[in-house]
Amino acid sequence: MPDLELVSMLPSPYAYVSRSGTSAQLGDMLAVSFEKLYGALSSSMVVPAGPRLVRYRKIDENEVLFDAGFPIREDQFRILRGSGLGLGATAAGEAVKAQQVGSREPLTDTYRAVLAEIHARGLTATGDMWESYPGRSTSETVTELLWPLRDVPDFVFTPNVPCWSPPV
Repeated sequence: MPDLELVSMLPSPYAYVSRSGTSAQLGDMLAVSFEKLYGALSSSMVVPAGPRLVRYRKIDENEVLFDAGFPIREDQFRILRGSGLGLGATAAGEAVKAQQVGSREPLTDTYRAVLAEIHARGLTATGDMWESYPGRSTSETVTELLWPLRDVPDFVFTPNVPCWSPPV
Protein backbone atom coordinates (compact mmCIF):
# COMPACT_ATOMS: atom_id res chain seq x y z
CA MET A 1 0.00 0.00 0.00
CA PRO A 2 1.27 3.51 -0.74
CA ASP A 3 2.24 5.95 1.98
CA LEU A 4 -0.62 8.11 3.22
CA GLU A 5 -0.45 11.82 3.99
CA LEU A 6 -2.83 14.27 5.54
CA VAL A 7 -2.94 17.33 3.31
CA SER A 8 -4.75 20.64 3.28
CA MET A 9 -6.55 21.29 0.00
CA LEU A 10 -7.31 24.76 -1.29
CA PRO A 11 -10.23 25.06 -3.70
CA SER A 12 -9.32 25.58 -7.34
CA PRO A 13 -11.64 26.42 -10.20
CA TYR A 14 -12.26 23.60 -12.62
CA ALA A 15 -14.32 22.75 -15.69
CA TYR A 16 -15.96 19.33 -15.84
CA VAL A 17 -18.35 16.91 -17.51
CA SER A 18 -20.70 14.82 -15.35
CA ARG A 19 -21.50 11.22 -16.26
CA SER A 20 -23.09 8.17 -14.71
CA GLY A 21 -23.17 4.52 -15.66
CA THR A 22 -21.96 1.15 -14.49
CA SER A 23 -18.48 0.22 -13.30
CA ALA A 24 -18.01 -1.80 -16.48
CA GLN A 25 -18.60 1.37 -18.53
CA LEU A 26 -16.24 3.57 -16.50
CA GLY A 27 -13.21 3.45 -18.82
CA ASP A 28 -15.27 4.31 -21.89
CA MET A 29 -17.19 7.02 -20.03
CA LEU A 30 -13.95 8.65 -18.86
CA ALA A 31 -12.54 8.58 -22.40
CA VAL A 32 -15.68 10.21 -23.84
CA SER A 33 -15.75 12.78 -21.02
CA PHE A 34 -12.15 13.86 -21.50
CA GLU A 35 -12.63 13.98 -25.27
CA LYS A 36 -15.58 16.37 -24.78
CA LEU A 37 -13.52 18.44 -22.33
CA TYR A 38 -10.53 18.69 -24.69
CA GLY A 39 -12.87 19.78 -27.50
CA ALA A 40 -14.68 22.43 -25.45
CA LEU A 41 -11.48 23.80 -23.93
CA SER A 42 -9.74 23.85 -27.30
CA SER A 43 -12.61 25.61 -29.09
CA SER A 44 -12.63 28.20 -26.28
CA MET A 45 -8.83 28.51 -26.48
CA VAL A 46 -8.48 27.58 -22.80
CA VAL A 47 -5.42 25.65 -21.67
CA PRO A 48 -5.91 23.46 -18.57
CA ALA A 49 -4.16 24.81 -15.47
CA GLY A 50 -3.25 21.32 -14.21
CA PRO A 51 -3.63 17.60 -14.73
CA ARG A 52 -6.84 15.71 -15.47
CA LEU A 53 -8.95 14.95 -12.43
CA VAL A 54 -12.02 12.93 -11.57
CA ARG A 55 -14.43 13.52 -8.70
CA TYR A 56 -16.33 10.37 -7.80
CA ARG A 57 -19.66 11.40 -6.31
CA LYS A 58 -21.13 7.92 -5.97
CA ILE A 59 -19.76 4.42 -6.46
CA ASP A 60 -21.77 1.33 -5.68
CA GLU A 61 -22.48 -2.02 -7.29
CA ASN A 62 -25.11 -0.47 -9.60
CA GLU A 63 -23.84 2.98 -10.47
CA VAL A 64 -20.79 5.21 -10.79
CA LEU A 65 -21.47 8.96 -10.83
CA PHE A 66 -18.49 11.20 -11.53
CA ASP A 67 -17.24 14.55 -12.80
CA ALA A 68 -14.24 14.40 -15.14
CA GLY A 69 -12.43 17.72 -15.40
CA PHE A 70 -9.43 19.97 -15.56
CA PRO A 71 -8.33 22.78 -13.27
CA ILE A 72 -8.68 26.16 -14.97
CA ARG A 73 -7.71 29.70 -14.09
CA GLU A 74 -10.37 31.78 -12.37
CA ASP A 75 -10.45 34.29 -15.23
CA GLN A 76 -11.44 31.43 -17.59
CA PHE A 77 -14.87 30.92 -15.97
CA ARG A 78 -16.29 33.76 -18.05
CA ILE A 79 -14.81 32.35 -21.25
CA LEU A 80 -16.30 28.89 -20.60
CA ARG A 81 -19.84 30.02 -19.73
CA GLY A 82 -22.12 28.62 -22.40
CA SER A 83 -19.58 25.94 -23.40
CA GLY A 84 -21.74 23.09 -22.09
CA LEU A 85 -19.18 22.29 -19.39
CA GLY A 86 -19.89 22.35 -15.67
CA LEU A 87 -17.91 24.97 -13.77
CA GLY A 88 -17.07 24.67 -10.09
CA ALA A 89 -14.33 24.37 -7.51
CA THR A 90 -12.33 21.42 -6.28
CA ALA A 91 -12.63 20.25 -2.69
CA ALA A 92 -11.24 22.31 0.16
CA GLY A 93 -10.09 21.31 3.62
CA GLU A 94 -8.23 18.33 4.99
CA ALA A 95 -7.89 15.09 3.05
CA VAL A 96 -5.96 11.85 2.99
CA LYS A 97 -3.68 11.61 -0.01
CA ALA A 98 -2.16 8.48 -1.52
CA GLN A 99 -0.18 8.11 -4.73
CA GLN A 100 -0.16 4.96 -6.80
CA VAL A 101 2.35 4.31 -9.54
CA GLY A 102 1.60 1.65 -12.13
CA SER A 103 -1.55 -0.11 -13.20
CA ARG A 104 -4.95 1.28 -12.24
CA GLU A 105 -6.11 -2.27 -11.42
CA PRO A 106 -5.24 -2.23 -7.69
CA LEU A 107 -6.90 1.19 -7.11
CA THR A 108 -9.91 -0.45 -5.47
CA ASP A 109 -7.58 -2.05 -2.93
CA THR A 110 -5.85 1.30 -2.38
CA TYR A 111 -9.18 3.03 -1.77
CA ARG A 112 -10.19 0.33 0.69
CA ALA A 113 -6.88 0.67 2.54
CA VAL A 114 -7.21 4.48 2.67
CA LEU A 115 -10.76 4.22 4.01
CA ALA A 116 -9.72 1.58 6.57
CA GLU A 117 -6.92 3.84 7.79
CA ILE A 118 -9.27 6.83 8.01
CA HIS A 119 -11.68 4.79 10.14
CA ALA A 120 -8.87 3.30 12.25
CA ARG A 121 -7.78 6.83 13.15
CA GLY A 122 -11.31 7.79 14.19
CA LEU A 123 -11.75 10.21 11.29
CA THR A 124 -14.68 10.49 8.89
CA ALA A 125 -14.40 10.52 5.11
CA THR A 126 -16.72 12.56 2.91
CA GLY A 127 -18.71 10.80 0.22
CA ASP A 128 -16.61 12.28 -2.60
CA MET A 129 -13.30 10.87 -3.71
CA TRP A 130 -10.91 12.61 -6.08
CA GLU A 131 -8.25 11.30 -8.45
CA SER A 132 -5.75 13.27 -10.48
CA TYR A 133 -3.26 12.02 -13.00
CA PRO A 134 -0.08 14.11 -12.77
CA GLY A 135 2.51 13.61 -15.46
CA ARG A 136 2.26 11.70 -18.69
CA SER A 137 4.89 9.01 -18.29
CA THR A 138 4.60 6.35 -20.97
CA SER A 139 6.21 3.72 -18.79
CA GLU A 140 4.19 4.24 -15.60
CA THR A 141 0.79 5.68 -14.78
CA VAL A 142 0.64 7.89 -11.70
CA THR A 143 -2.69 8.25 -9.91
CA GLU A 144 -3.04 10.59 -6.96
CA LEU A 145 -5.99 9.81 -4.69
CA LEU A 146 -7.50 12.43 -2.42
CA TRP A 147 -10.26 11.58 0.02
CA PRO A 148 -11.58 14.67 1.86
CA LEU A 149 -12.28 14.39 5.58
CA ARG A 150 -14.97 15.86 7.84
CA ASP A 151 -14.27 17.58 11.14
CA VAL A 152 -10.58 16.79 11.63
CA PRO A 153 -9.41 17.58 15.19
CA ASP A 154 -6.52 20.06 15.29
CA PHE A 155 -4.22 17.61 17.10
CA VAL A 156 -4.45 15.16 14.16
CA PHE A 157 -3.65 17.57 11.37
CA THR A 158 -0.30 18.91 10.26
CA PRO A 159 -0.56 20.23 6.68
CA ASN A 160 1.37 18.37 3.97
CA VAL A 161 3.44 16.34 6.41
CA PRO A 162 3.40 12.54 6.08
CA CYS A 163 2.04 11.34 9.39
CA TRP A 164 0.85 7.82 8.80
CA SER A 165 2.62 4.75 7.68
CA PRO A 166 0.92 1.76 6.09
CA PRO A 167 -0.58 -0.73 8.53
CA VAL A 168 1.72 -3.65 9.21
